[in-house]
Formats: sequence, structure tokens, C-alpha cells
Amino acid sequence: MTAEFDRPPWYFVDFAMAIADDRLKDIYSHWQSIGEEGDVPRVDRFDPLDLIRHLGQLFIVRVEAGGAGDAEALLRYTLIGTKLVDVLGRDATGAVVDETFPADHPVGQVYRYLLIHRVPARTHGRLDWVDKEYRRFESVLLPLAEADGRISKILGAAVYL
Repeated sequence: MTAEFDRPPWYFVDFAMAIADDRLKDIYSHWQSIGEEGDVPRVDRFDPLDLIRHLGQLFIVRVEAGGAGDAEALLRYTLIGTKLVDVLGRDATGAVVDETFPADHPVGQVYRYLLIHRVPARTHGRLDWVDKEYRRFESVLLPLAEADGRISKILGAAVYL
């Protein structure tokens, strides 16, 4: 699957899920294991404590308005792991996604793509947007659905190299 995003040259999106980091592979495998017959896992089947060894890398985005297919959904971080806070130098728990990134950052577009298409994504690149061009990142973005099929959360995890 391919998708076009307005993105800077240091940010890449991959729907083939060619994950390099073993921690992210483990998180992705867990997400797959709680799904049913290849569908997006239900949010009530996900417990962050099942991934306790990875909690420092996890983040959760809650969809507060709209739902699947809603390009105007309000997206809010409800969990930011301590390792992410350490690297990024801030704790965005409770913040609206669009207010935590520069206006030209494509992350909001990617999240909304997941809401519409109900697919996981891998992102990777450099941390230019936080003035840490020397560091690389890899992340997974994994949608979670309500019983009615609406995507209500996105489980994410990131590692920094």
C-alpha cells in the first residue's frame, strides 16, 4: 500500500511494516495477536501492561471527535512513555497532536490516514523537528477499534538511535 503525504525529506512512512528494531517487532506482533482474522484489534483487548517491558517506548493517541474516515477528528496523546519524554525533552501527555508538532510535520496526516484506511504504519527518519538531526527514530502506529469498528485509539511506540 502506498500513500502520498506532504513530508519533509527526513520523515518516511512505510505500510509494508518492514520493522528493523526488535522491540518494535515485538509490539507489532502483540498487536497482531490480539486482532481477529486480520482485522484491527479491538481496544478492549489491548492492555498496556501486556507490554510492560516496552512501556517506556509506548504512546497512545485517543480519537476524541469523529471516527473512522473523519479527517477532522481531534487527536490527543493520553500516554507518553518515559523514554520518549527523555529523548524529546517534553511530556505531551494530554496534548492535542496537532499542537505538539510544527505545522509542516506530517504526523497528523498519517494518523488520519490510519483512521480512514484502518492499517498500521511504520515511520522512520531523523529527529530534525526537535533539533536533534543527529538522532534517528523508528516507530510503529497501530490502530485500535471499538466494537462498532470505529478507530478510537492509536497505539504507538518509538525507538531512538
